[in-house]
Amino acid sequence: MRMANNPPAVVMKAFTWAYEELRLTTLEAAQLLGVSENALKETSLVGFESTSDESEIQIAFIRMYHLLYAMSDGDTEQMIGWFNRHNPHLGAIPKDACHNLAGVNYVSDYLESEQKEKPVAPPSFMIPGQPKKPIRKVALRR
Repeated sequence: MRMANNPPAVVMKAFTWAYEELRLTTLEAAQLLGVSENALKETSLVGFESTSDESEIQIAFIRMYHLLYAMSDGDTEQMIGWFNRHNPHLGAIPKDACHNLAGVNYVSDYLESEQKEKPVAPPSFMIPGQPKKPIRKVALRR
């Protein structure tokens, strides 16, 4: 999945946020991208060229992170627990599966399939029978 028009620095910032939130080390993140830890640190402010393999892996990891975030309702501890625990449906620990682009996409595909199976409850303002908030009229000054 290649996405153009993403400034490399923005992709790098989002990738850094995602891997730090899941408690990956800089070394683990660098290994995922197939670069040295030094190379990752040197590009931390500018990012990788948007057409590079590193950028493609970063975007896939960010997607996986967002799917996991949605599945856990943003609960960081739940996300970390899931990411580091053996998943029988994946046949692996998700963190261990995410060692290259194919592994990240494998985990993302699983998360996406889980999300499609989970029924989405309508917001409370759309549920019939819910009391409606009265509209408050405000006098405008002239």
